[in-house]
Amino acid sequence: MMDIVISMGLVGIMLSMLGMGLLIAYYGSSKTRNVGFLFLIIGVGLAYYLTMEVTPWEEVAFWNGMLAFIGGMIGGIIGIIVFLIAIIKS
Repeated sequence: MMDIVISMGLVGIMLSMLGMGLLIAYYGSSKTRNVGFLFLIIGVGLAYYLTMEVTPWEEVAFWNGMLAFIGGMIGGIIGIIVFLIAIIKS
């Protein structure tokens, strides 16, 4: 059970690091682009660690982590949209 929790957490961290790294490296100023590239390297390192060392692609924990991360992102986006609609209408 603990293996599933750790792998799901690492998948979420990996996807967050990759997403933040891409956004910061592309939109950041010259100082923050270095931090974006660092986040990208950490995300790629975690992806390698997860896929080669800890969890193979076929394992259920990896896909559960992906689904949990995507579900959290969709829920966050829906919450932001509802919040913005409530603010705009008031």
